[in-house]
Amino acid sequence: MKNEIILWASSLIIVFLIGYIKNVTNKDYPVTGTFGIEGKKVSYKLDKICFDKTSYKNYIISDIKGIKAHLLIIKDGQQKNISYNEIDRGLEAEIPNSKPGEKINYRIIIGYKKDIFEIPKQDYITLTFWGSIPSPISILNFILLYGGLLMSIRSLLEAFTKKVNLKKFIFITCTLFITLIIIVYPLYNTYKLGAINHFVPPLSDLVNPLLTLILGVWIIAAVFIFNKKFIRTITTIAVCATFLIYFLL
Repeated sequence: MKNEIILWASSLIIVFLIGYIKNVTNKDYPVTGTFGIEGKKVSYKLDKICFDKTSYKNYIISDIKGIKAHLLIIKDGQQKNISYNEIDRGLEAEIPNSKPGEKINYRIIIGYKKDIFEIPKQDYITLTFWGSIPSPISILNFILLYGGLLMSIRSLLEAFTKKVNLKKFIFITCTLFITLIIIVYPLYNTYKLGAINHFVPPLSDLVNPLLTLILGVWIIAAVFIFNKKFIRTITTIAVCATFLIYFLL
C-alpha cells in the first residue's frame, strides 16, 4: 500500500511539473510584469487568447493613485485608444469581443505625472479571440488529457516495478485518449470556433492529429505489452513519445 501511494504521488508530481513547463513555455502564455512608481508596485498582464463571451478585460493592479492608462489597439489596420477606468486597487479596460479566430494587436500606455510607460516598449501583443467554452467541457477536456498523461507515467513506473497492473493501466490510458479524441475534443473545438448553431466545422478542425498520434503510439504499445514482448522498452518509448508530442500541442 505504501509503495502504491509513493508511485501515484510520484506520477502526479511528474505530470504537474511537465504541465507547468508546457504552460509557461506555451506561445499563448500571457506577458506579465511588475515595475515601481515612487516605491509602489504596478503589475500588469497582457493575454494572448480570450474565451470570454462579451469582451476582454485587462487589468492593471497598483496601490498608487493618480496613474492614467489606455490601451493602444490596432485592428484591420485601424488604430484606436481605449481608456482604463479606476477600480479598487487599480485600473480596468474593456475590449469588445470579436469573431472567433480574429486577432488584434495591443499595448498598454501608462502615464503618471510626466512619466510615460509603454508595455511592451517596442512591440505589440497579439490577442486572438475564441468562442466561449462551457466550463464542464473545459474541465472534462483537462481531466482526460492530463489523466491520460498521468496514466502514461504510472504505466512506466509499473513496468519497472511489479508489472501486476500494467495491462490495466495501459487499457485506461487508451480509453482516456480515445474518449478525448472522439468525443470531448471535437465538442471543445466546436465551441472554440463559435460553430454551435452557426455552421458545421470541417473535419480537420475537429480532429487533432497530434492527439491522434499519441493514441496510435499507445495502441501499438498495448499490442506489444499484452503479448508480453519488450515490456519495459516499449513502455519507455511510448511514454517518451507521448510527452515529446505533448510539447508540440
